[in-house]
Amino acid sequence: MAEKAVIAQQPVISIRISDALRSRLDKLREIMALKTGQNVSTSEAAKQLLESARDDRLELVNLLTEPTDSLLRIRGKADSRLSLLQAEWTMVAHYCALGAESFANTAQGQISYESLAEILEAFLAAYAIARRPKKSPRDSLYLRTLPGDKQVEAKEIEDVGSDDVRRVVNHTIQMLRNPAQKRRKPILAVRNLYTLLDEEKFSNIEKLNEVLWPHWPALWRVCARGHYSLHRKPLREKVPSETDDEDFELAIQPALPSLEEGGYRLDLVREEGNEFSPRLQFPGTLAPRYPVCGYPRIAEFRRVLEELDLERDLCQWQGYYFYAHTAILENEERGVFFFARENGITFIRGRLRCLNTARCKNAVLRTGRRVDTSPPSWELRSARQRFDVHSG
Repeated sequence: MAEKAVIAQQPVISIRISDALRSRLDKLREIMALKTGQNVSTSEAAKQLLESARDDRLELVNLLTEPTDSLLRIRGKADSRLSLLQAEWTMVAHYCALGAESFANTAQGQISYESLAEILEAFLAAYAIARRPKKSPRDSLYLRTLPGDKQVEAKEIEDVGSDDVRRVVNHTIQMLRNPAQKRRKPILAVRNLYTLLDEEKFSNIEKLNEVLWPHWPALWRVCARGHYSLHRKPLREKVPSETDDEDFELAIQPALPSLEEGGYRLDLVREEGNEFSPRLQFPGTLAPRYPVCGYPRIAEFRRVLEELDLERDLCQWQGYYFYAHTAILENEERGVFFFARENGITFIRGRLRCLNTARCKNAVLRTGRRVDTSPPSWELRSARQRFDVHSG
């Protein structure tokens, strides 16, 4: 009679954990799933936490338990030019990865080529100072999210090294910065910065800060976008009116300007704190008014103003919140169809002169710069360079 083989079994330990620890393990599961792309169980997260027992990993999990407050503290340190911990840079990279992959269902909703190139440059800068062997299994992991390379494809996985990573990343950055080579964006490559900061070791935190500071504006923009995508609220300090300080009296804010042209009117209405919302009033018997509420919608609306070419027929603009296109109406006049995805409200008008005048554009952008004192929570392509909009 054949003897049954004895299968060695790992001992199972059952422990009762607090709600706070469970919350930390859930956050760790999220960041592990972001790297692997697979579901991670609570036990797997606890196992990695116990096996690694790294201080920076524990710091990252603690930061993620209160993400909004943690990111605002990080922003405050950055504004004061104080060095960030590796765990804090890792948290920013984590939300960058979320921001890059969010709202990507349309080309207009994706992060810009410029921001993507900037994040890859930050990766290269940190990669160059990491304490690592010349060849590492992580190198092939980094290359999986980047455009294909013939030299890499001709090698075995174990032969892929840091020289291949640097060459492919540099080539990708050149492609992203070359307007003639605009191709599909390697958005998943943003994960590489998070993986690098979370998994690799750095001997000098000051050196890490030195190489990453030049890329801080782009990192923060995409990080804030990722925070909004996940939590649906902007990254900004609470204004005094939102706090419990009864002794503080908020200063009276002056009215914002309105513009009127050709029967169209644009009102900028103050909201609570430093917020404001544009109100568009259209001509006609009913004179409908349409509000654009919240900074993400305002930023996307600004992009519609900037990018929709009213001189072309059948020119489309597709964003996360709005859709617009030009068409020839029954009277042979070129018109504009403006559609809000959230509520289905559609405007079909002849030439929307008010929406396309430089005065209207500049008013919205100037007012946004003066009133919006919070860090931006949306990606606005090249806005800082072209319109001098405050972007941190």
